[in-house]
Amino acid sequence: MSKFSTQFSLNLPQSAVRFSLIFMSIFGLWGCDKLAHHQPKTTQQAEAVEEPTFTTNQLLRGVYSDLTLSINDVNNHNKASFLRDLLEGLVIYDREGHIIPAVAESWSTKDNKIWRFKIRKTAKWSSGNPVTAHDFVQSWQFLTQQPTALKQYLSFINLKNAAAVMKGEMPLDQLGVRALDDLTLEIELDKPTPSLPEMLVHVALLPMKYGKRAEFESNGAYRFVGLQGKFITLEKNPQYWDHENVHFDQVIYQKLGENQSVTDLDVVAEPIHKGEANQQFPQLCTYFYEFNLNDPKLRQSAVRTALVSMISPQSIVQNEHINGIPINEFLPRNMQLQENSNWQASLVEQLLQQSGISETKPLQLKVSYDQEGIHSSIANRLVRAWSQSDLIRAEPDPMSWTQLQEKRRKGEFQVIRSGWCADYNEPSAFFQLLYSQHPDNTAGFKNEEVDHLLAQSLKAQTQAERTAIYSKIQSIVKQERVFLPIFQYTQNSYISPTIKGFDNTNPTGVIYSKDLQRKTNSN
Repeated sequence: MSKFSTQFSLNLPQSAVRFSLIFMSIFGLWGCDKLAHHQPKTTQQAEAVEEPTFTTNQLLRGVYSDLTLSINDVNNHNKASFLRDLLEGLVIYDREGHIIPAVAESWSTKDNKIWRFKIRKTAKWSSGNPVTAHDFVQSWQFLTQQPTALKQYLSFINLKNAAAVMKGEMPLDQLGVRALDDLTLEIELDKPTPSLPEMLVHVALLPMKYGKRAEFESNGAYRFVGLQGKFITLEKNPQYWDHENVHFDQVIYQKLGENQSVTDLDVVAEPIHKGEANQQFPQLCTYFYEFNLNDPKLRQSAVRTALVSMISPQSIVQNEHINGIPINEFLPRNMQLQENSNWQASLVEQLLQQSGISETKPLQLKVSYDQEGIHSSIANRLVRAWSQSDLIRAEPDPMSWTQLQEKRRKGEFQVIRSGWCADYNEPSAFFQLLYSQHPDNTAGFKNEEVDHLLAQSLKAQTQAERTAIYSKIQSIVKQERVFLPIFQYTQNSYISPTIKGFDNTNPTGVIYSKDLQRKTNSN
């Protein structure tokens, strides 16, 4: 996860661990699967083909980008969704976005540092061969040698020796993943990481069969059939361990044109014509402003409390037509361990005056932001709201996105536009920003109690223990007013009214085709 490290306007930014990779043009799908070296059964890429006739037993998913059979080339939601239909990792999300067993039927740890995952005996590749712990070892080792930023995710999960292996300083067999036997995978980390199961759902960690093969091998709910024009066909994988609960016989991925309506399809994420979207999914991303706690005035919690209390996120985003929902907390709504409090005004002048601020010595406040998209409008609304007080002299400080990142890095700001995206659905993905030594803690927040609680959370053995710790941290963040929350990002999607099997409170952005089914007159 990372502070927003790419430019964005109204669209959801990519986090740095959802790495921006080099796009390959891959509706000529086979040519771009460099890893498998297999050949297609049939392709008609250069010929005009008749559009197929679809049935109710087929799920139609629309995408705007080319797709890929290579994990190395995944750099957007559509590519990840496609591969998640074909490949399955140790864990997956349920419909609500919670981690559940997948290829691994169970896991255990004594210290949150060494983990053992039991591979289910019924997990098989589409060839009929068993999925083994060795497949994961080989896939992760192979990933370390690829020219892709995705491999950095191995370091992100704290996999032992990942950085050294990727640099070529240690051999592959020193990577912290090993097969104790065919059905037991051991993962060793550099430090305790209780959220490892949640982190393992990432698309980078899917297993793959490499080498020359007659056809692409799948261990997921569907297997690859072929490409015909702008359509890619997947069919139900009879070898999939849970195939009896897969509803659609086929999934058809169709590449869409910019002016094409989506209402004759079943699932389309972020349709270009926003008016066609009929579902809004929350995302694990929040938009907020940070205070520089190295500033003599902003270092005082009373000043930050006064500033935050003058801002109503609901009013700030009103009529902005953002893909988001206003929030009053730093965390996404689904991660909040306490009820999302309503905005409440405080005695602003009293708080400011007790901090040595007066009309003759007003608080001079620069609001730094990048000028693209909605940022100027939101920043200027903040400036106007704060300027209503005679004790505050707020002024906008617009700049380019590159300049904003440089100011943040150097700590040369007072109040700066920011945001955070999580790569896994667990509060630690956000709370790590509060650790005094974290490289992205550019606001200078230092709290010994928070550092101690974060250290405790790494040793906690149960989810209940971690939840209690996280609740304490959230209380401190709320009390200290470390951030000025504005909104949580959402993703607009089109899902046919005939489709069920999804939950629109799922914040992960993942909808597996295997979970969907078509409504009938009886349901």
